[in-house]
Amino acid sequence: MSSSASFTPKNSVRYPAPDLARGFMLILIAVANVPFWLSFFPDNPEYSLSDQWWVFIRGMFIDHRSYPLFSMLFGFGLMTMVLRRQRAYVERRIDELDENLPGMPEQVRATWIAGFENESIDDSRRLIRRRGWWMLLFGFVHALFFSGDIIGAYALVAIVFAGLIARRRFTILTVIALIVLTVMTLSQFGAESFVNWGESLKGFGGATNTQMTNAPADLMLGWYYPLISVFGWVISSLLGLIMTTILPATVFGAWLATTDYISRPDVHKGRLMLVAFLGLALGALGGLSYSLKDSGLMDSYFFGQDALHEITGLLGAAGWLALLGLLAGPARENLGGVRHFFIAVGKRSMTAYVGQTVLFLATFIALGLAGIRGVSQTLGLAIALAVWTLMALFCWVLESKGYQRGPLEVLLRRAVARSAGTHPVPRIPHMIQPAGINAEVNTPQSALTPMSAYAPPADTER
Repeated sequence: MSSSASFTPKNSVRYPAPDLARGFMLILIAVANVPFWLSFFPDNPEYSLSDQWWVFIRGMFIDHRSYPLFSMLFGFGLMTMVLRRQRAYVERRIDELDENLPGMPEQVRATWIAGFENESIDDSRRLIRRRGWWMLLFGFVHALFFSGDIIGAYALVAIVFAGLIARRRFTILTVIALIVLTVMTLSQFGAESFVNWGESLKGFGGATNTQMTNAPADLMLGWYYPLISVFGWVISSLLGLIMTTILPATVFGAWLATTDYISRPDVHKGRLMLVAFLGLALGALGGLSYSLKDSGLMDSYFFGQDALHEITGLLGAAGWLALLGLLAGPARENLGGVRHFFIAVGKRSMTAYVGQTVLFLATFIALGLAGIRGVSQTLGLAIALAVWTLMALFCWVLESKGYQRGPLEVLLRRAVARSAGTHPVPRIPHMIQPAGINAEVNTPQSALTPMSAYAPPADTER
């Protein structure tokens, strides 16, 4: 394998829809992560009317809708990388075959090509898994500062399911995803039952919601914060595989990469408009009761509303992706205006994601040192938008100066490429030139080469 940091052919078409969606998604991620940082302040201000309406809107369209969107884009990017890698590998091996054994019978050539395809699958499987291990390390470092890191969960998906993804075994992946959704739903029901039981203990000296919510944050305010943060990250990353929509959304995104819904949204406008409308509408409807209760606008509750909110997050995420795909359009040379701004962020999504954590940490530490004891939800929204804007400007500057990737993207690609081992592949023999025959003579090559020279090795699927 080449030591180059490139995993895909040079000058490959880069579709604007995923990049634009990633750029916009990072706004949603920033907004969704703000409550985590607000929980570290000693006071929790009472909701104003604007706070209530904002929490209500966030619950229907952002909470548990942003990370499934993140997962879909991760799956899409992973499968796009795999498809391009496999195509480039097979093309390179075919060129080598035609150079070494020209004029071979078509049936034998097809056998060789089938072997190359198996080789390409093994090659891409190793790439996915290697990339996953490095992502896990990146996630670990990020988790020292932010226990809500999601890079680790995606890394585990890549490591565990590399073989199925490389072979595009979508039937098996879908079955596993459905099992995960079932486990997630049952666990949500169990969690709701436990919370309801805890509520019933309030009159008997049980902990209040505020005490239960603030306890983890209080524990983390000390020198041992990184240790507790990483411990929480390990647990959440492992549980993320079986108790969230991360895997189902990743599988869906990977499947999308085998279609042209995202690469050519211009030819699927009708369907994408329908998915955008229904996805966002059903996602909002599924989160309505949860959002009304969470915002305090109405004390609405029914058993199972948390599970419904989580599951319909998949629909909301699909709606966002369809809408953003329509806004991005097909691949073309120049994308100006606001779209160019979002795409600059999306091309550097890992840098922007981790950078947001750094800015959040600096901002809220500064507020704490300034004596601020509590931050409202709407002020938290303003801070999130400001943080995203600063990172977006940084990404835009990189883009305008000709840097195609962000610092973390470059670091990840180099680490993955340089950690590649050598894996022998079946050697393609050279054509045999019988002694005594002048190379100038125009003799059919099939007459010069015995059929045994064309035969591929018996074991081409290592």
